[in-house]
Parts: sequence; C-alpha cells; structure tokens
Amino acid sequence: MAAKLRPALELLEELREEMERGRVYEATLKDDHQHLYGMCDHGTQAIVIDPAMSIVDTLLHELLHRRYPSWAETRVEKETSRLLSALRTQDVQTWYRRYKKMVRKRRPVDMAADDA
Repeated sequence: MAAKLRPALELLEELREEMERGRVYEATLKDDHQHLYGMCDHGTQAIVIDPAMSIVDTLLHELLHRRYPSWAETRVEKETSRLLSALRTQDVQTWYRRYKKMVRKRRPVDMAADDA
C-alpha cells in the first residue's frame, strides 16, 4: 500500500528541522559509473553535495536555449541529459572551473516583473 503524501509545507518544515542538525558538506563526488549530485551517508548521517553537477547541468541547459532558441523545452532537456551523460567526472569539473572563472554576480532578478 502506498504511503499517504503529507502536505508540502509540513514536509518542508520537517526538512528544515533536519537541515538544522548540520553535517552538510560540499565536495566533488567521483564515481566511475554515474554522476552524483549528492549523497547521504546513513552511517554518519552526513550529506555531501557536489555543486558542480547541478551548475553544469543548468549551464548546459541554458546554453542550449541561447544557442538554439527555436528548440522546444523537451528537446533542450533531452540534449542536456545526453550531453551530461557523455561527460566524465573530470569533464564536469572542467566545465565547473570554466563557469567559476567567468561567472559574474548580479542582483536578484524578479521574473514576475519581466512578464509585465
């Protein structure tokens, strides 16, 4: 029997409390068989997040949008997945370093205001 879903706000509050327990780290995660965005070590209760994975994923996705503005979202998503799966962990780190070298900070962008 499937578990009943709790309201999102209730679950988010529970996760906020869980986050306050600490033991959240940022590190490169290397695996020869798959890209890892993060992991939870149930023995130590430590959570490790690899920021390069989500940034490179998002970067490739948005670069495809800019390069091929006529592509539908589904095409961009498929191509992003295909490209990411073709990269080795070392390649992801190279893209991440390139990103960190050239990225510039901006003030928050209000997307709702852009729609007006």
